[in-house]
Parts: sequence; structure tokens; C-alpha cells
Amino acid sequence: MMMQRSLLRETWAELRRRRVVRAGIAYAVVGWIILQVAEITFEPLDLPPWALTWTVLGVVLGFPVVLVISWFFDVSRRGVTRERGVTGHAGAAFAVAMVLLAVGGSAWWLYGVYAPAKLRLGSASSESVVEAGVSAAPSNSVGVLPFDDLSPGADQGFLADGIAEELLDRLARNPGLRVASRTSSFALRGLAKDMRALGRQLGVRWLLEGSLRKATGRVRVTAQLIDTSNGFHVWSDTYERSDQDLFALQDEIAASISAELSSRIEGVAAEAPAQANTGNPEALQAYLKGREAWRQRTAASLALAETMFLRAVELDPDFARAWSGLADTYLLQADYGRRSDADAIQLAEPAAVRAVVLGPRLGEAWASLGLLRMAAGQYKAAQSSLEQAMELDPRYEMAPMWLATVYGSTGRMDKKREVLLKAVEINPLEPVINVNLAELTFNGGDPEGALDQLQRVLAITPDNASLLRSVSSIELVRGNYAAAIAAARHALRTDPEGPANIHAMLRVLMQIEDFDAARSLAMRLPEGSQDRATALQWIEFRRGGTELLPAMVEVVADIATHPFSVSNRETLSLAGMVQLRAGHPELAADLLSQAAGPPDQLESNHELMDPASLLVVALEAAGEKEQAQRWGEPLLRIATMTIEQSVAGVRRHMLEALVAGQNGYLEEAVKALEKAYDAGYRDRWQLLYDPRLAPLQATPEVHDLQQRMAQEFSAAREAASRALAQ
Repeated sequence: MMMQRSLLRETWAELRRRRVVRAGIAYAVVGWIILQVAEITFEPLDLPPWALTWTVLGVVLGFPVVLVISWFFDVSRRGVTRERGVTGHAGAAFAVAMVLLAVGGSAWWLYGVYAPAKLRLGSASSESVVEAGVSAAPSNSVGVLPFDDLSPGADQGFLADGIAEELLDRLARNPGLRVASRTSSFALRGLAKDMRALGRQLGVRWLLEGSLRKATGRVRVTAQLIDTSNGFHVWSDTYERSDQDLFALQDEIAASISAELSSRIEGVAAEAPAQANTGNPEALQAYLKGREAWRQRTAASLALAETMFLRAVELDPDFARAWSGLADTYLLQADYGRRSDADAIQLAEPAAVRAVVLGPRLGEAWASLGLLRMAAGQYKAAQSSLEQAMELDPRYEMAPMWLATVYGSTGRMDKKREVLLKAVEINPLEPVINVNLAELTFNGGDPEGALDQLQRVLAITPDNASLLRSVSSIELVRGNYAAAIAAARHALRTDPEGPANIHAMLRVLMQIEDFDAARSLAMRLPEGSQDRATALQWIEFRRGGTELLPAMVEVVADIATHPFSVSNRETLSLAGMVQLRAGHPELAADLLSQAAGPPDQLESNHELMDPASLLVVALEAAGEKEQAQRWGEPLLRIATMTIEQSVAGVRRHMLEALVAGQNGYLEEAVKALEKAYDAGYRDRWQLLYDPRLAPLQATPEVHDLQQRMAQEFSAAREAASRALAQ
């Protein structure tokens, strides 16, 4: 022990005397400078990636060499001289230690760089999980992150996003590349930039990031390509042009990126084909602002989108994509904005047709036409247009999503799931697509899977109103009223005047029978609108009212002068129920026949089952037995087919109850209602006032069910009041 201490003391004394520490510090500083210069200059000099690797290795190996040399030699004014009187044991120990340090350290470092992935996957650390996820990504997969706006006024975010989106679109049209969708990539905006983790979330090998700066009529864009397998930058360049020359700027960047990827990935074309847009830079900027606003899907953002698209087509009347965006905006305003279905269809029709005429090979244009036809209830024509859109542009995710709605309306649930999964594959983080898939999953009997689907996307976009509304709807059916209220309130806070958010909260309030709060909220809908009149009539009907409100009378009279739409069908169906309950079956039959259309449409549009089933009741009450049978036969056939295709759940059991009740099998109908209750059915108003359930409403079992629901709703109202008071 004494000999070991003496050797260590002797070695340390020699280290101090021979200025080895000073030499080590000096070498570390110089080595650090060399590595910084190498990292900055090697890529612009187009040196291969291994050049930096071997530079680092050389600096690391040189460190112990310098220490050994400084031990045995001294640098002074007389030059380099060999030290005399070196203690043998100390010198030998130091030299051996330095050699072992150099060999061991270098071996460890090289192992970390070049070790096979399969050896590293055994680690349970988060870093190894990230590397495993990235290694599974296809080598030709690319994601384009939103570009940062570095302009002096930070007011060019729409242009930065537009440049990134155009590059994404150009790359997506390269047949050798798999490109993550715009929504999925842009959903990662603002997250910590661990490129390996971002690559794993998107499932891509390469990430393109960049920045934009616009000032004094010039636009400068910096783009960087990152290998997500290790997080290193492999390419970077800067481009600058006049703000009137954005098209050439996009072409130059896209060509450079494609050339870089083609040198690294087999089968990638050296230059991506361009997508014709417009030759007017101001029209392009207006279009980019419009699409950015359109994606937000709020009343205010859609109003801005309308303004921007109108500006774009004014500047360039032949700008097909701007006409497509304008048509989409009008149609979405019926769902998320403050425009009636009839007005939306009337305004969107010429815009969608103009888009197709100007861009007959443009997938977006055909998708807009498909959405228009779907909104008008022309499902066969809508299917044709949307399938054409998918063929022209397989990367446009809205086409399969809207096509899924068409398939669902015609009872083709297998096809609905197929195209929805296709949409999710294209754009895994698009909220609206995930909402539709979650709804399908929930109706398939998997509520936990549906909520997991939504929460996965909410973790990235926690304030997305579409996702929050869907969570509220699912929790409401599950009987989790507190969670349903919380999600609906969260959505309402994001856009307090948005009709879709107001309706989400109204559904919860009407379900728990808080009618005063529901009426107060419904008054925030546009005054004089069909939307407000229908909402107030629903509240009155669920309260037990038997008369049409004056505003509803005006709306019903006005509907006959407008094109047919989904909202018109729902309004007419509600008015027909009110008239049935008021004892006016002839008036009810007239309204419901408008809502249902001719019987032969049932085969192609299963959404007509609701007004058709009410019409059968009205016709029987009016003594029109033959007409009732004419409707009843196809209705029974389609309902039976739907039951056979559905899994056990609320929808299936309620259809079973309605069919059994209409056929006079009251015992079977009651059992089906009890199964529906166990599955989450809580529409107490149907047990009280729905004319289709009239034969069951006097039975003790149904009375017991509606009393149990009343007790649940009372407790839910009290809990909601306490939550508001806190």
C-alpha cells in the first residue's frame, strides 16, 4: 500500500514539474477549435460525412500522444530536449496508462459510432427506443417541418408555411419518395427539436427544416436536411430572390433537395416535377393565407379563408387551386361557420365546377366537386368524383376522408374503414381524419380504442376543437358526464362563437336535461338562422312541447325554396315529429316525405332511414296504409341488413328495438332497449316522446329505464353546478 501511494505521489509530482497538464489544456483548446471549424466548413465544402468522423477520431487519438510526448520531452528556448532523470517506474506507469487510455477510449468511441443497430437495441433507454423507431423508417421517407419565420416583423408565417407546404407537395409527387403529410409534419410545430424523436413520430428517415426571412422586397430561405437515424445535418443551403420570384425560388429549392436525396436513395429522381399553380405572386400569397386559415376550421378562420381565396381568384381568375379552396371554404362554413347548407351549396357549386374546368387533372378540384355533391345528398355522384380525385392525387388525404363519409352513408362500412385507414396512412396526425376513425372505432364496440386514437393526437394538438368535441361525444355515450362537459367546455373556449363548439356543448346540456342552460347557449347561434331555430325547437321538444315555435315555422316554409341538404332533412324530421306528437299526422307526413324523398333512394342513402321510419308512423296514423307499406318494406330490408353488419352496441340495439316494436314484438323490443341502455344509450326523450317508440312507452320496463336515466341526469346537473361554482 505504501509503495502504491509513493508511486502515485511521485507520478503527480512529475506531471506538475513537466507541465503535462498545461500541454493537455492547450491541446484541448486547439482540438476544440479544429472540430468547430470542421463542423462549420466541411458541409459547404461538400466533403463526405466520414471526413468529419475521422477528424474527430484524429483529435481524440492525438490527445494521449501529446501527453506522452510532454512527459518525455521539454520544449524551451533551446528547442526540444529529452528530459533526464525520469523516474523509471513513474515514466513507465504514465506511458502505459496513456496508451491504454488512448486505445480503450478510441475503441469505446468507435463502438458507439459503428456498432450494429441490433446490438444497441437491447438497451431500454429512451435513446435506444428512438433509434429503433427511426431505423424502422423506410430509407426513402421524408418529412417537411414548418419553416420558421425570421422576418423583422414576424408577420410572414403564412409565407414560411406556404413555402414548406409547396416543397412538401413537390417532393410528394416524386415517385421514389414517401413524404409525411402536411398536417402530421406541421402538428410538430413548437416541439423540442430532437430530430431523432421527431423522425420516429413521423416515421421518416429524413427531415427537412428551414427558415424564411422577408425584408425590403427580398426573400431568403435557408433549408437543411437531417438524417433522423443520428440527428446530424447532411445538407444545408441558402437561397435568396425577389419576393416577386417565389416560383423560381421554390423550383430551385425543390430541385436541390431532390438532387441531394437522389444521391443518397436509390430510385429517387434527381428533380421533382413541378405542379402548375399561378403566375401571379400576389395570388399565390393570398392562396397560401387562405389554405392556412381553412385548415383551422373555425368560424373566424373560414371567414378569413373566404376573403383570401376571393382575393386570389380576383388576381388570377384561372387559378384552379384557389377556386377549389373557395368551394371547400363555403362548404365547411355550413359545419363550422355561420352559413346555412343551402347558401353554402349555392355558392360552392360554381367555384367547384370552375376548379374542375381549369384543372381537369387536379385532384383537389375533383375532391371539391365530390364534397359539394355529398353536401347535396348526391352520394353516387360524390363517390365518382372523390374516387377520381384519389386516382389523380393519391397523396391528397381529404379525398379518402370525404369518400369514407359517402361509403358510411350508403352502408358500406368495410369500404369506409378501408379508405379511412388510407387517409390516416397519408396523414396520421390530421385531427378530422382521426375523429372520423375514432367514431368508426367507437361504433364498432371499442370505446377505449376510440379514445386512445383521439388522445394520441391531442397529445400533440391539445386545443384542437374537433378532437375535443369527439372526446365529449364519446364520453357522453359512456356516461362520463363530467369528462364530456370538460371536453365540450375546452372546445368552446377555443372558439366561443363557433357553431360546432356550441352544438357540442348543447348535446351535453340537452342530454342531462339542463334545458335552461341549453336555451341560453342556443341564443348565441346566429339570430334568424335555421341553426338557432332548430336548436331551440329541439330543446322545447325534449321538454315535452307539442307545438312548432314561430321561428321554426318560418324555417320550414323557407326550406321548400332552397336546394336539399343534410341540415334541411334534420330540420324537417324534427318538425315532423312535433306535428305527430301534436296529433297532426297529415302535416307530419308532408314534412317527412320532403325529408325522406322517394323510397328508391333508401338503397343508396341509409341516412334516410331516420325520416323514413318516422314517415311510416305518420302514414299509418293518417290512414295511408298502402303508402306506409310501400315505405316499410325497403326500410325493413335495409334496417335488417344494417343490424347484421353491426357489432353489438347502441346503434344496433336501438335498430333492433325499433324493428321489433313496429312489428308488434313488444317483449323483444324491450329487451333490445335494455341492451342499448347497458351499452350506453341515454336518449331519455325517445322513451318519453318519440312516436316510433309509442307502443313501448307505457310498459313498466321502459318507465323504469327512463326513471334511471332521470336520476343519472339529476346527479350530473348537480356535479356540473358544483364544478362551475369552484
